[in-house]
This record gives sequence, structure tokens and C-alpha cells, in this order.
Amino acid sequence: MKTFKTSTIALVLLAVIAVAACKKNSSTPKPLSSTSHLALQMQASNLASIPDSLIKGLTWTAGIANISKFTFEAQIKGVSINVTSRNIDSVNIFSLNQTATYITLDTGIYREIEVKVFLEPSSDPNHLPLKLTGTFTNDSLKVIPIELDLNSDVTIRTEADNVHITGTADYTALVQMELFKLMAGVTAADLDHATLTGGKIIISKTSNNSIYWQIKSNVSEWECGHSEFEEHHRDDH
Repeated sequence: MKTFKTSTIALVLLAVIAVAACKKNSSTPKPLSSTSHLALQMQASNLASIPDSLIKGLTWTAGIANISKFTFEAQIKGVSINVTSRNIDSVNIFSLNQTATYITLDTGIYREIEVKVFLEPSSDPNHLPLKLTGTFTNDSLKVIPIELDLNSDVTIRTEADNVHITGTADYTALVQMELFKLMAGVTAADLDHATLTGGKIIISKTSNNSIYWQIKSNVSEWECGHSEFEEHHRDDH
């Protein structure tokens, strides 16, 4: 009978252990997800003062939106889809850290995309669809607080095309409100002659209403700036 030396047996055992360890430590890539999350957000663009070519001396400094719903409409593989997310309250549209609502999308290439933000009237003055505050400096260099209380039905639309949703990343659709379009048709003279309430220019249905309805018309006609789609790769793939 043949015998093995102790050292030979030890070498064999070490080899077996090494092979087993390699198999245990080898990692198999995780399969791709069949869906991705899309965060829907709204933010003001042109956060600095309104360009002088529109209204000199007007600066918006803060804004809160209470959004009744977001919708995401698109075509994928020739099929139309419509996904809705509702009731996003107290969105600080001047913040870089946006409040977001999320929807889930199947992977694929999305075309003819339209993201809509819906604002609806409220009977609660503390829960207006959109409230902007800032200052207006007139030709006499007097600084007057200004407030826009938008309390009407408004739909803000943005469009995009050919967004490829993969299982390796999540996405953000940022709807940007272009503030420089807000005051189109309103002049510095209009603001200078506006009625003051407690030393403030309040633009609402009941105060300086001619300016209000001009702004409402501007908002309603917005293709509302643009959407920015951002991709966020996941760490687990």
C-alpha cells in the first residue's frame, strides 16, 4: 500500500481550501432591475433679479408652491403612458434641495415626453398654489416689498424627447419655472403706481388685479421653461 507524507496531505488540503475560498468570494453581478425611479421636482430658474430689459428693480427672493399633481406623459414602444403623482405641498421653489415625488417607470426609450405641474385654487390663504415674495426698487430708489398670491388653475408644461430609462440608474425630472417670463406685459411704471397694502405691493385677485390677470395669462401660456433630466447611477450594480 502506498502512503502519503504528512506534508503532501497538508498541501492538498490547502489547495482545496484555496479553491473553495475563491468560489465563495467570487461575486456574480446582480441582474439589472426592470424599473427605475423618476423623481419629479419644480424649481424657479433665474433666481437672481429679473433682467432689466423686463422690469428694472424687481427681485423675487422666495417662493412656495402647493402642487395638486404632477403628470408624466410619453410614448414607449408606440404605446402612450400617463403616470400621476398627487399633492406635493410646501415646495420651496428657490431651494437647491428640492422636495420630490417619485414615480416608477419600466426600462426603455421614452419619446414625446410631457411633464405637467398642476396648480389648483385654494380657499385657504395659507395654502395658495403659488406665492412669490421679493422687492421692487422704484426710480426714487425706494424699496417696496412685493408679493404675488396666485390662486387660480394653472398648468405648467415642459417637454423632452428620447430619454433612455435603464435598470442601472434612477432619474430626476426638474421642471424649471422661468421667472423672467412671469411679468411679461407688466412695466416698472405699473408697479410704481400699484396700490399698496400696509406698505406692500400685493398682487392678487382682489389687489392690483389687472396685474394679476396679466401674470395669470403669462403663466397659462408657458411652455414653462424646460425640464432637465438628470441620471443618478446606483451603487449596487
